Amino acid sequence: MNKECNNLSISNDLPYEVRSARFIEFFEAYLADSLSHLDREIRAHALEAVLAGGKRIRPLLVYHFAGHGLVSQESTIKASVILELVHLATLIHDDILDGAQIRRNLPSMHEKIGPHAAILLGDALFGYALELASEFPTNRICATVARATRKTCSGEIRQTFARGCADTSLDKYVGFINDKTGELFRASCEIGAYLTGANEPTIRKAGEFGLSLGINYQVFDDLIDAFEKPENSDKSLGSDWGTGKMTLPVILLRAKVSPDEQAELDSLITGTSQDPAQSRERILQLLEKYQVLPSCIRYLEENFAHTNTLLNQFPNESLKNDLRAFLNRFSDKFSNLSILKTSNFLAV
Repeated sequence: MNKECNNLSISNDLPYEVRSARFIEFFEAYLADSLSHLDREIRAHALEAVLAGGKRIRPLLVYHFAGHGLVSQESTIKASVILELVHLATLIHDDILDGAQIRRNLPSMHEKIGPHAAILLGDALFGYALELASEFPTNRICATVARATRKTCSGEIRQTFARGCADTSLDKYVGFINDKTGELFRASCEIGAYLTGANEPTIRKAGEFGLSLGINYQVFDDLIDAFEKPENSDKSLGSDWGTGKMTLPVILLRAKVSPDEQAELDSLITGTSQDPAQSRERILQLLEKYQVLPSCIRYLEENFAHTNTLLNQFPNESLKNDLRAFLNRFSDKFSNLSILKTSNFLAV
């Protein structure tokens, strides 16, 4: 792998943003080098998918939990690459399931190479991630990644089975996103903590923090799909309702509308009424009428407060400071939700 990892040195005395940026710089180099070992026929497509950008949230979580112990820097980066490969594989598959045409301001992989090849490319990335995980001297990393991958797929499958089920409850919705998004966040934090030699209670606590953060992230993503302006996003919006997927805004809306409107909403979600554009416009009108966005924001704020409570339970002050700085990025994004208006979409 990339020999520069041997020279990686990030002092904890450096400012948070400098340390994080330096880690990501080495992470990107190691990631690109890792993919050079893939089979020639898929290497270019894998590089295109993986190096198209991204927030690298899971690698940063591994780094924050591993960065305050005596951990091999290559082990930290390698574990980060493994988790990012799994995440990117799920994105390729998700875009096919949702019919999303854009990802990170570029055509989705299935738009470029076709859905059949894209599915297999995602499978190859899954397999390669587990291959890399098996190279650690312990099977703990491989087992954690495999479990997270299984749970991620399970959550997506359950949500797929629930498409068009207008009476999907809030508890079921949270159960879906617990697995489909939260589990990879959990694995990132657990693996980072494990690499430092942390005891099992600390590793579990790290996992609880990651799971809580993952739920917040998915709720935020679902709100962006519902309320953001298309021109402000780097991916396709509106795919949730178009595929009959019940997310927080519609679940909360269904509890507020009149019986007649509930019947209308159910028909819109199940796809038995009007065309997709008209259905979306009508749902947005109802969301605005019943002021659902503020309710969604309150729900997110309450869950985010729980995440902060979990953060404060870690004894390591340096770790807590890094996690607070990391969460500030989310806080800024969450605060931007309050300026969104559903009326922005009424002409879509």
